[in-house]
Amino acid sequence: MGDRAPAPSRILVIDDEPGNVRLLERFLTDAGYHDVQSTTDPRQALALYQTFQPDLILLDLMMPYLDGVAVIQTLAIPENVYLPVLVLTADVTLEARQRALAAGAKDFLTKPFDRLEVLLRIKNLLDTRRLYLELDRHNRSLEQTVEERTQQFLRSEKLATMGSLLAGVAHELNNPLAVLMGQTHLMREVVQDGALRARADQISAAAERCARIVRNFLALARQQPPERHRLVLNEVVREAVELLAYELRTDNVEVVLDLAEGLPILWGDAHQLHQVVVNLVANAHQAMRGSTVRRIRLATRFDRERTRVRLEIADTGPGIPPDIQAKIFEPFFTTKPPGHGTGLGLSLCQGIVEEHGGTITVVSGAGAGAVFHIEFPLPAPAPPGPPTPAAGAPVSSALPPIGAKAILVVDDEVEIAGVLAEALERLGHHVEVASGGGRALELLTQRAYDLVISDTKMPGVDGVALYGEIARRFPVLRERVVFLTGDVLDPEKRAFIERTGAPFLTKPFDVQEVRRVVHQVLARDAPSAPRQ
Repeated sequence: MGDRAPAPSRILVIDDEPGNVRLLERFLTDAGYHDVQSTTDPRQALALYQTFQPDLILLDLMMPYLDGVAVIQTLAIPENVYLPVLVLTADVTLEARQRALAAGAKDFLTKPFDRLEVLLRIKNLLDTRRLYLELDRHNRSLEQTVEERTQQFLRSEKLATMGSLLAGVAHELNNPLAVLMGQTHLMREVVQDGALRARADQISAAAERCARIVRNFLALARQQPPERHRLVLNEVVREAVELLAYELRTDNVEVVLDLAEGLPILWGDAHQLHQVVVNLVANAHQAMRGSTVRRIRLATRFDRERTRVRLEIADTGPGIPPDIQAKIFEPFFTTKPPGHGTGLGLSLCQGIVEEHGGTITVVSGAGAGAVFHIEFPLPAPAPPGPPTPAAGAPVSSALPPIGAKAILVVDDEVEIAGVLAEALERLGHHVEVASGGGRALELLTQRAYDLVISDTKMPGVDGVALYGEIARRFPVLRERVVFLTGDVLDPEKRAFIERTGAPFLTKPFDVQEVRRVVHQVLARDAPSAPRQ
């Protein structure tokens, strides 16, 4: 099982055969699991479960008084709690396995036990439980943070202050999300069991959803010049609605998406358009506070005759009085009470839409809600960009082979550095880890490296200062630095990275993308640093 001690875990063994219990306890103790309790009387299982609160249960299937299936039913483990039960049985029949699975077992061990198989099954199940617990913690934290920040921003609408505030939120959430997504990816690479792979896929999908929410959240406070790219309007709409989904759902607001398939590609700044949709949906939500029926409908259409893409956002609120409809897009005009808005939201929306060559209008009648109509012109055909490797494609499928290289990973987050190191070591590279820029400089003076991956935000010597020292003292490595950042809104940091021309990866990162970028840098023709 390796020299590394396993993470602390509570394991409960329930088997009526004392010899089996002693054997399992010896296996577990030798492997480094020291928090183990056991019983040979299944009638004590419930009391032990309640007081010990195990992370894993090893449960015999055939026992007097209560068999394994009855014990599982007695424990009544909630469906939303992942507590793995590993069934021990000498009955290898399909019927026995089906009974145990139906009751809630997660895996089987057949008697007599093979030590390596026992420890491997236990490790896989405990790893899965840790990932579930970590994901649950981050989901709760993320939902609470999004709710609090969204409420605050909708009340104040002070867009100038949102950038720094959201950058801090992103950095704090992106670090643990990077660990979660990275560990899940690495787990999927080695787990062979189909059920465990399916659970790992579920964890990965949920973690990616969290990361997507954070990215959408950051889009509200983008502090940089507009960037024009190819975009799909339907994706912008879906991401904006996903950001506000929790608040809308808890306030009993029905959201109807009527999105036309096959819309033409637009050319614009997706983050700015995302901000427009979020602002209009949030305004519609606020307008319906006193309405009995609360429904927001978002519809997209392609007007072929006029070659325009249309977006409509309609609500069931009280509507906008005719005498103020002409004023709602004026800067600082607001119908909200003092302290609840600056009157800049719709003015900013109009400015963004018009910068994209579009128009925004409103149609509303007394008591009939409001409908905002947005239209965008189709762009001139843009030249196709360079092809990119398919997601999940093997690194070697797009780049020439390279040998094992020496890589230095610099990050003050130990868990993130560990994920990066393991991901690159599995490709055959030799990886060392430094917990900060100061330690990295010490290692760089002791031996030569082929590449440095460094976080940009660290206490003491940060990534910016480290790069300056590398350029001055180890100039050959200047072209072999890859930056890692979770602080994507810092204008100074973005300008610095652009000046260096170095590739960078944002947290949470995709393990395959990390490998691909590292491979691209290492595959360059520049010679390695001279060995000292």
